[in-house]
Amino acid sequence: MKVCVLASGSKGNCTFISDGTTKLLIDAGLSCKRIETLLQSIGESLGDITAILVTHEHADHIMGLRTIDKKYEIPILCNIKTATCIDVRLHINSARWYKNNFDTGFKIGNISVLPFRTAHDAVSPVGYVFNVDGKKIAYVTDLGYVTQGVYDTVKGSELVIMESNHDLKMLTNGSYPIELQARIKGPNGHLSNVQSAEICLALVQAGAKHLILAHLSEENNTPELASEVNRQMLENGGIKVGQDVTVEIAYQDHPTSIYEY
Repeated sequence: MKVCVLASGSKGNCTFISDGTTKLLIDAGLSCKRIETLLQSIGESLGDITAILVTHEHADHIMGLRTIDKKYEIPILCNIKTATCIDVRLHINSARWYKNNFDTGFKIGNISVLPFRTAHDAVSPVGYVFNVDGKKIAYVTDLGYVTQGVYDTVKGSELVIMESNHDLKMLTNGSYPIELQARIKGPNGHLSNVQSAEICLALVQAGAKHLILAHLSEENNTPELASEVNRQMLENGGIKVGQDVTVEIAYQDHPTSIYEY
């Protein structure tokens, strides 16, 4: 498997996953041109993408879809409620995208894909778990809290892309209006560093070897804070960062390391 978060944050999200034959993108929240450039930087091409999987209809996850849909014949997969919202927002006929068996899982090539519901203020948001030959990868961002169902679905993943959106003190003392703060902190908002670190500890205890902390707020978080909160939580739980697990930050302006295993 080959995994790389191309970009992550409020200005756009896109992640590449491949088994060497099947090549997938999770979300296309950047311009088509930017996605093309980022894929080229890791030796890949947008024209070779097998399918794009959409998590939800917010702009930072779908911005590039309209141009991609015009320029390439790439299947774009999501549930029917999300497809309907994209129709309205982008003025394109995305109803042909959704899969009838989307919620129960499906295969693309040799990659088994299992969407799971997340708690976020979108019409029908999902995360994803991918399985190939016993290797399991999870993508978990844009959620206000982790339900037991989400944890049970994701546990056992070797690599987890996990939201670590905000530092609670920075958010509370920052420039965001009270209403927006409440939305972010609420049960359908985004995970704080502490919430993220707690679930990461549980997932590492369940076997995760690689963590990528994603969707960091540029206004209400820093890579240093997210990394330190995560490290402290893991080490307090007896986990040695760099030995038992690797932890990396996903940035808005450049790709993460390429994970191949």
